[in-house]
Formats: sequence, structure tokens, C-alpha cells
Amino acid sequence: MKDDTMLAKWLNNELDAKALEAFMSTPEFATYNKIKEYSAQLTAPEADMDALYARISANKNKPAQKVRTLNPWISRIAAMLVIALGATYFLYINKTTTQLAENGQRTEFLLPDNSSVTLNAGSEADYKTWNWKNNRKLQLDGEAYFKAAKGKTFDVVTAMGKVTVVGTQFNVKARDNRFDVTCFEGKVRVTSNGKAVLLTPGKSITFENGKMQTSEDKKTQPGWLTYEVVYSNEKLTSVINEIERQYSVDIELTVQHPEKLSAFTGYIPMNNLNNALESITTAYNLKSQKTGNKIILSVE
Repeated sequence: MKDDTMLAKWLNNELDAKALEAFMSTPEFATYNKIKEYSAQLTAPEADMDALYARISANKNKPAQKVRTLNPWISRIAAMLVIALGATYFLYINKTTTQLAENGQRTEFLLPDNSSVTLNAGSEADYKTWNWKNNRKLQLDGEAYFKAAKGKTFDVVTAMGKVTVVGTQFNVKARDNRFDVTCFEGKVRVTSNGKAVLLTPGKSITFENGKMQTSEDKKTQPGWLTYEVVYSNEKLTSVINEIERQYSVDIELTVQHPEKLSAFTGYIPMNNLNNALESITTAYNLKSQKTGNKIILSVE
């Protein structure tokens, strides 16, 4: 039996007892077995540079040892293992963890430094756990409430701006063309459109269509955490979009020029759909018709 055929059958556990015994008695078996063991682990060990330097120093004056030429198959297998190990390591360090909250849902999770994150409905967060201490960054699409662990810092990056924090509690919302940040504890630095603003507790900032607006918020946490949202001069379409996300429904507003409707100011419950719709229909003299997951708001 040729060596390459014997090796292939051994790797596939296809050798009978007699053939296995004969193969194990060959001079190359020890090398093959070590390569097989290392390939099964496929992990990237951390390099101990001090120990490596000590070994090199201790051996540099030793006489050169004879090098036995290995079977070409060994070199090929070793090369394949190096490639596999490199690919595994590359995938590991570039692996992204994704947390998702579908419409009508919320998701809570911890970052590698034990900072907690709560995603609001219709939101997604991506971050890398590998080497977090040197790459403290989370990509956010949607809305989330953060409680940064004491003394820990990281960046929340959105398509419209970045928030840098140190041991604080804050809320970030990045939807459509609007970027909102509210600080509840500690301090946060918000950067958007080349502008940097430092927020302290009770301060909020909004960036929309290139414009910046600051305001005060005396609450100790965002209203959506307790299923209640208070709006002040908010576009009706934005309020309806949030109701769709929270209740996982489809709402159609059948009125002419909805952008010309007056801004909405009031309270919207996020745990009772009928009450939420009533808040809208009462304020704008509308009627609602619900069929399955579809709701139509129209003029009475």
C-alpha cells in the first residue's frame, strides 16, 4: 500500500487492526500523529515572548542537528494546517456579535466589560468581543438604553454620529434622519456633523437634517423602558412609526398631506394597542379600523 493511501485511510479511521499496527510502526507515524493532534485543536495560543527568547539564547550555541527530510505528504499536510489555523484565527478575531430586537420585542445583553444594554423594538447592535479592551465600540441601528459599568468607557457608533461614555447611563436613538441622545447619569460626549457636545444628567440633544437642538429631560430613565412615551411637538408620522415597532403592526394613515398635520404632544402607552390608537384618534379626530395586523387611520 502506498504511503499516501495509508495516510488517507488513517486520517479517515479506515485502517483495520493489522494495517494500523503496521502504519504505527513506520518512522513517520510520530510526526503524522502530532500534526493530527494540533489540527484538531485549531486554536491560536498566545505567544510567550520571554520564554521564546530564553529558549533561543540557550540553544544558539548548540551544534546543529541533522535534519531528516520528511515525506512530501507531510509538508503538504503541514501547509494545509497552517492555512487552516490562519483562517480560523482570522475568522475569530473578526467575528462580530449581533444582538437584535425585532418589532414588538426587546433584547437585553451585557458587553464584555459587563456594561448592560437594552435594545428597543426594531433595533440592532453589533460589536466584537475579541480584544474588547482595545476596541471598545458598538454599532447601533435603532434605539438602546445603556448602563456603562463603573469606570468603563466605550463608543456607540451610529450612521449619524457617535457617543463616547465613561461609567454612565444614557439613551441613544438613531432612526431615519434623526439622532437623539439623552444623558441620565454621568457624562457623555456626542459627536455629529463635525460638532462635539458634552451632555450632563438631564440634558438631551437632537440632530435632524443638519440642525442641532438641545433640551432638558428630568426623567431618570427613558419612558419606553416602562412602556410609556411622552412626546412634545413630535411629527405624527414619527409617533405612528414608533407604535408600529412597539406593537409589530402595520398602520396606514389615509389623510391628505399628513406632513401638514399639527405636531403631537401627549402620552402614548406602549403596552396597550387600543389605548395607543385612542390617543392618536382623539387628538386628530380620526377613526381606526383594524383587520388582522393592518390598521387604517382615516378621517371620521
